[in-house]
Amino acid sequence: MCSAVLYKTHGQVLILSRRAAVAGADAVSTLRQTIVRTGASVTIPCHYEDKHKSRVKTWLLLDKWGKFNTLIRTDSPITDSDKVSISDDPAQGVFTVTMRGLETGDTGYYYCAVETEGPRTRDDRAGLQITVTADAGVPYVVNATVTGQIGGEVSVQCRYGNPYRSRQKQWCRSGDWSSCQKAGSPGTAGHGSVLITDHTAEGLFSVTVSGLRPEDQGWYWCDISDQQLPVYLKVTEGKDQQYLASTSVSDDY
Repeated sequence: MCSAVLYKTHGQVLILSRRAAVAGADAVSTLRQTIVRTGASVTIPCHYEDKHKSRVKTWLLLDKWGKFNTLIRTDSPITDSDKVSISDDPAQGVFTVTMRGLETGDTGYYYCAVETEGPRTRDDRAGLQITVTADAGVPYVVNATVTGQIGGEVSVQCRYGNPYRSRQKQWCRSGDWSSCQKAGSPGTAGHGSVLITDHTAEGLFSVTVSGLRPEDQGWYWCDISDQQLPVYLKVTEGKDQQYLASTSVSDDY
């Protein structure tokens, strides 16, 4: 028997089959849920398999009747409003959707989707809950994009209010739940090149990634009480690497 997923939106309870909620979950993945303060923006990373590189990606909203509404597509990224934008990076196997100036009415269930070929095939998709609230104590990332040089280190800071002090915190590679590393509460936990510290008195969950490598570049989550806060880590070449690269090119001529 197919189990059910229940959630509330627009004052009504929708009941979805588990199969419908996770259709194509193996081919498309994203975070489960996130929370955003009113007026803020959020960028959602949607990961997909290599077979989807050349296909059209879409961002869907599930309405109160259980119908999917397309908000934006990669083959038509220009809309009448600049509230939603979409960008595809086939080389990394990820497309991102940015929603700006969020209001409580934007709370809902959204889907990352990839159009599949064939008139009877269902799009591969993965859903997530976005909650928009005026509560100033909800978790947030201080800088949603951090940059570090190869061999260097970066620090990510995630803030939270009193209700989240005793809640579990994790640092995860986006799209890979098996990568999640838990923070001590309170205390510090070291995981190779990653140092995770939960400063409960300050309401600060910090992550330091050292010895950066090119493959460390990508999307991550600060996971606080099962709310995933996306962070993009960019790794650049330092002056030494740039010099060595330019010298290597010169030596070829």
